[in-house]
Amino acid sequence: MKIYWIIIFTFICSIGVQSQSLIWSKKSNPYFNSINSIAFNGDGTKVISGTDCHPAAIRMFDVNTGTLLWDYEVGSNFMCIMGIGFSSNNHYIASIEELGNILIFDNTKAIPTLINTIKTGASYGFSIAFSPNGKELAVGCSNGKLKTYDISTGQPISDINAHLNFVNSVAYSLDGTKIVSGGADDKIKTWDLTGKLLNTYTGHVSDVNFVKFTPDSKSIISASSDKKIKIWDANSSTLIQTISGHRNAVNQIDISPDGTKIVSASSDSTCKIWEFATGKMISSFGISDSGKINAVSWSPIGDKICTGNAISDMSLWNVSGLLKTADTHAEFTFEISPNPLSRLSHIDLPNGLIPKYYRIIDVVGNEQQFTTDLALKSAICALKPGNYILQITCQDQKSALKRFTKI
Repeated sequence: MKIYWIIIFTFICSIGVQSQSLIWSKKSNPYFNSINSIAFNGDGTKVISGTDCHPAAIRMFDVNTGTLLWDYEVGSNFMCIMGIGFSSNNHYIASIEELGNILIFDNTKAIPTLINTIKTGASYGFSIAFSPNGKELAVGCSNGKLKTYDISTGQPISDINAHLNFVNSVAYSLDGTKIVSGGADDKIKTWDLTGKLLNTYTGHVSDVNFVKFTPDSKSIISASSDKKIKIWDANSSTLIQTISGHRNAVNQIDISPDGTKIVSASSDSTCKIWEFATGKMISSFGISDSGKINAVSWSPIGDKICTGNAISDMSLWNVSGLLKTADTHAEFTFEISPNPLSRLSHIDLPNGLIPKYYRIIDVVGNEQQFTTDLALKSAICALKPGNYILQITCQDQKSALKRFTKI
């Protein structure tokens, strides 16, 4: 009888927490070390994680199947991987490890290959972000430093005295004109690409753990150890809204591709989804007894969220009912060159496939259809900067999607 009641209790707890459906959950470290950072690649087909040490691990998984694609044990000369991400064209993977070293990998081959290690000169490193054009990196370090680097050469571009303490988070605006930083001094700041201070945002009463621009670059969302999420006007530094509901520190946030939802990861063992416009909580989910949820990332297609927790669980969740997004069915893969792009240069289709028509879909599901390459190229030239999905349907009715960024 005792065993019976324990089983029932566990089941009820799981249902109470999980309002989104779990697709798969995998360990990101062979010793179950905590996950610090996760990121999807540009078309949402792969997801990567970086963990605590020793040893730290970087693992990449196939989104559709959960298959482990790459398992990289970080060398004994390095410590924990604190931040990780893909360049917008998926050519590079970059991570920042705890002692302030940037590891850059070539991601164009079957197995990513380490091609450069950049020493920031700081005692510690905490966060990393690629510029939208994929040519630069920003990193947040100790001693209040925000640094940027040229990816191809590894040479420094700027060295900014940004905060009074650790720089916990950095991010570029999608239009590529600004960088936002969040610090252990409880402040948020924005900078132009030369390192000029644009605005300071005050209102949190504890460490700012994560910051991000909205897709339209007009607002900034911040997460803090004070249990709050705040939304700010990016240009005026005015506080628009404060969102409360977590019972412990909010460690990371992400934004849905259409900019209408926020997902937050907290040390209270839950993730929550919020309406951007109202701050209303839509959903709360997680895995019972999983400890702190340190990392969260929203798929660029919009139908999935990935979370990473303190016991090394990388978990993929289905949120397909929340957004108006394109059908994610794909029967082949293709490449867009370049990506991100200002003008379409080339579409690389598998041999033997002949396009019948193209569709461009924006992040809220609005679409345009074209029947010729010329019409498609003209339409792409006319697009405003932002994220889009290109769907190609071929004469045999096979179709596939690819996300691209117009700059």
